[in-house]
Amino acid sequence: MSRVSERGDAASGEVEVSEEVCFAGRLQRLVAGYSFAWLMAANLVGLLLSVMLLRPTWWEPFGGFTYGRWMPLHMDWHLYGWCALPLVGLLMRFMLPSGLAALRHAHAALVVWSGALLLLGLMCLAGEGSGKLFLEWKAASRVAFPAAQVFLWVILAGHFVSRYRLQGRLLRLDYLRLAVALLAIASPVALFVTSGAEVYPPIDPESGGATGHSLLASSLGIIVLFGLMPHLLGVAGRSKNSLSRRVYWLAMGLSVLAWVAIDHGNASNTQVGQMLGLAVLLGWIPLVWRYYAMHDWGTAERPWVLAFVFWWALLTVNGFISFLPPVLAIVKFTNAMVAHAHLAMAGMLSSFNMLVLSAMGTRQQKKGPWGDIPAFAGWQVGTLIYVLVMTLQGVREGLDPFVLVADDPLTQFLYAIRLLAGIFMIAASARWLWLSRMGAGVL
Repeated sequence: MSRVSERGDAASGEVEVSEEVCFAGRLQRLVAGYSFAWLMAANLVGLLLSVMLLRPTWWEPFGGFTYGRWMPLHMDWHLYGWCALPLVGLLMRFMLPSGLAALRHAHAALVVWSGALLLLGLMCLAGEGSGKLFLEWKAASRVAFPAAQVFLWVILAGHFVSRYRLQGRLLRLDYLRLAVALLAIASPVALFVTSGAEVYPPIDPESGGATGHSLLASSLGIIVLFGLMPHLLGVAGRSKNSLSRRVYWLAMGLSVLAWVAIDHGNASNTQVGQMLGLAVLLGWIPLVWRYYAMHDWGTAERPWVLAFVFWWALLTVNGFISFLPPVLAIVKFTNAMVAHAHLAMAGMLSSFNMLVLSAMGTRQQKKGPWGDIPAFAGWQVGTLIYVLVMTLQGVREGLDPFVLVADDPLTQFLYAIRLLAGIFMIAASARWLWLSRMGAGVL
């Protein structure tokens, strides 16, 4: 929503819209630059890990800098860098007023955020990690990243107060901004607490995997974000399809009731209720597709909408099948789980992030890395190859663990194909980074 609609000042409309358009485009390029930089950094570490698995003896001279120390960089730099920053940018787009001061403050927040990620990387390479997947924050890094989140929150809250003082009252959209700010402050607290050694995620004691109710709860939270995203991006929906919107949120209410109904606590995946509860997510495949199809996405965004829904559908089906007891008994703790993680992050979430970055600008600012067809194709092909070969390798490991530890020719071949897939993805991320030029000229 532009400032014109908030102020209702038609006479100043042309000036206000122009300022809004300029701010949106510059913030878009700034966020894209940092997002692609972390994508590139995490992918380079991933490529290093692929080579380590293919040729382990090459790394013996490097001593303590082992696979186990590099792996957290690949995972956490992806999650807290590439996967998080486009959403942080969207939060800035929604909360900050147009202007050079706000843009500089946004840049400062991105610098502090990136500094915390660099500190995490250095500590992991030094062997100082918590050992918890995606929560490697420990000691100084455990303080630094929540502090970076608080720094961002202070910037957003400060501009909210300044906006209120300037206006003298809260406008309709400001009440939503206030609610978002109050919710956002919970994030650094939650991250600090959950990264502690005394806190553990819900685990099925029989399988060693996640419980059905925890998987359903986290997935429903993501689906809520999917539902809100077109509105946060200002993408118009077609009024004739208002029924689809009502169905979407009605289905969310029913899904929450299903989550409440199934067993909680130490619930095993052998329980029918856990399987039925997770099966609720299968019904969301057509719902998410229909919901996104009813919005007027731009030309550059439509391929990413298709890619996002494709990977979401594949992830949902793969996750449900993998949860079934006979299947999980084979694929747990294998490369099939690595494939599932890449379905989620390299497939679904990366496509979703490109959709967010593209739509962050105005209709006049759709040109950019997100519209580059060669990079789009390279990323999708690389991700698909990676998922297929690692799924196959994971099944082989589950059926015969010796194919992983022995010098198995097919394992080596599949690892080589994975390396090739990683090169495709590195090339795509390098092209996106080059096209974004790290936000050059933004300030």
